[in-house]
Amino acid sequence: MKRIIAVLILFATCTNVNGQNIITHIKEHAIKVDKIDSLSKQVYDLISSFKVIMLGEIHGTNEPANLLTGLVTLLTKYGDSVQVGFELPSEQMKLFLKQHTSSSILKTVFFANPSGDGRASKAWFNAISSINKNKMAKIFFFDWNPGDKGNADSIMYLNIKSKIKEHPNKKTITISGGMHNRILPFEKQNKAATFLMLDKDLNIADSLCSLTHEFESGETLWNKFEVNPSIYAKLAFDNYLFLYPKNSNEPYSGIFFTRKLTKSQSAISK
Repeated sequence: MKRIIAVLILFATCTNVNGQNIITHIKEHAIKVDKIDSLSKQVYDLISSFKVIMLGEIHGTNEPANLLTGLVTLLTKYGDSVQVGFELPSEQMKLFLKQHTSSSILKTVFFANPSGDGRASKAWFNAISSINKNKMAKIFFFDWNPGDKGNADSIMYLNIKSKIKEHPNKKTITISGGMHNRILPFEKQNKAATFLMLDKDLNIADSLCSLTHEFESGETLWNKFEVNPSIYAKLAFDNYLFLYPKNSNEPYSGIFFTRKLTKSQSAISK
């Protein structure tokens, strides 16, 4: 898989956000993250008003899955009930949905027979296993199943929407490939997050936060990346969260930056 994130955030070459230099704006509003799995009250204050939080990643990497676990821990620490969606087909995760044990994750069809796209990773296994132990969190899966009609993003959107309507008082957090959580269309095609933003029935456009992962250097299961001259790397923080102003016309609501990107191997060694 090629570096989706690098392609998608070419918008970073713009020089202004609401008339301010974008680097200055990031410096003024970025929230430093010292430990991804132990997030601060500042992070809670930044994201707690959102009903839906969508994380995008390059599959087979560690950092976004670690952030997911950290966000669930943070939100439930302050009393929020959450439901957490993974871009996995529910039909292939039936055993876990029945048994809800860490060992059953590895015995599911999806993890026992990995597709090779990086999702059946140690990072996602650890995230599912950890979140499953949190009594205030509920896990669901929203990828398309064989036999589903429609394109992948429209199916993901409907599956996520169904869960939001089923549990309207819970916060919803999802993790998927970085293409699916775009809030703007890509090549004139709506993505899962775009559909959710436009859904008048849900009416969550102002309460949906979509984060893309940006990094300076690192590697995935398929590629190694040298130092990236991205403007996001100019901040001294090794890890941080940053949200664009609400009236910005960006593909995402904000970014999750890590100095390093690290790969996550398959959860099952063969």
